[in-house]
Amino acid sequence: MNVVYVYADNPHEWNCSEWRCAVPARAVNRAPHHRATLLSLKDFALTTPAARAACEPADVIVVQRNLYGPVLSAVLHWKARDKVVIADFDDAYDLTPPTNPSYPFWFKGAAPQKDGSVQYIDPIPLTQFKWGLRLVHAATVPSKRLADDWQAYTTVHYLPNYIDLEKYQEVVREPHDGVWLGWGGSVSHLQSFTGSGVLAALKRVCRARPHVKVLIHGSDRRIFDQLPLPPEQKILYPWVPYAEWPRQLARFDIGLAPLHGPYDERRSWIKVLEYMVMKIPWIASDGPAYADLRPFGWLVKNTPAAWERVLLDMIDHLDDYRAEAARESYLFGISQAADANVDKVMAVYTQIARQARGAPEVRHEPA
Repeated sequence: MNVVYVYADNPHEWNCSEWRCAVPARAVNRAPHHRATLLSLKDFALTTPAARAACEPADVIVVQRNLYGPVLSAVLHWKARDKVVIADFDDAYDLTPPTNPSYPFWFKGAAPQKDGSVQYIDPIPLTQFKWGLRLVHAATVPSKRLADDWQAYTTVHYLPNYIDLEKYQEVVREPHDGVWLGWGGSVSHLQSFTGSGVLAALKRVCRARPHVKVLIHGSDRRIFDQLPLPPEQKILYPWVPYAEWPRQLARFDIGLAPLHGPYDERRSWIKVLEYMVMKIPWIASDGPAYADLRPFGWLVKNTPAAWERVLLDMIDHLDDYRAEAARESYLFGISQAADANVDKVMAVYTQIARQARGAPEVRHEPA
């Protein structure tokens, strides 16, 4: 099968496109009898020579996220040429909280320009996104709850984020004093911290254990500023390119994964899966996003007391928790490698193609 992945991220925000486009494309190209090509959304929307070169021989075209404007016309263009077109998205845009910087875009059509001005898209992107889902043959998402939400618009298949293990192997862990609790992420997680109870818990934990520090990685300083900790017990590291991230991740002694609210309930398992392949003990909010990983870590209710109790136990018995993280948790993590699961990805695409051409439905959903 020949697959084209149309990626939406710009170089300065490269994140989701790595997981939903680049990682599977590399795995597909390492597998026999398949081929994958990466294509920018701009080229796809404008049907440039690069787009024609990639899409004309393609069997399946996977379009990431931005179903609005000329992208919709491009979808129709390639459908008319007997290509199977799949939408792929990984967030609940209809539930985006106002604290998320993308809220004005999806709900008001406000699109920032390079010169600092704002152009307005009409109809708003969220409305056009729904139109786009009705145009494509099917969609793939990395959250079971997200898949359930959008079934009224198209057939939505659950396709987890698989991991490129090569990026996480042979990472050198640099020694440091004390115990470091770590988190890294995008600018869409403020409510994850303010609503989960973890901020109050971290205040109590750091007061009780002065050797503990909290590391925040990313470009959202709001989370760092909300941490009610002494300056010497919190560290802010800037966003780094994906290729450099595993080395930063290796600093963590304990991984944090707080979530809060309906938007967060539809996230993927990326954060915890990364902890698992790095053998990092982790603690996360109990909810749909991480429910499948319950046997391999520590899920807590979103109360300060619940976070505090487990964090203190992990800190005080860190060697024991590390030993646990190096067993079943690690083994499950590496079982989710992209190369080991490429056949599942291709089975989903094959099923969608069969449905698009009127063949009987045979489901191949990943477990």
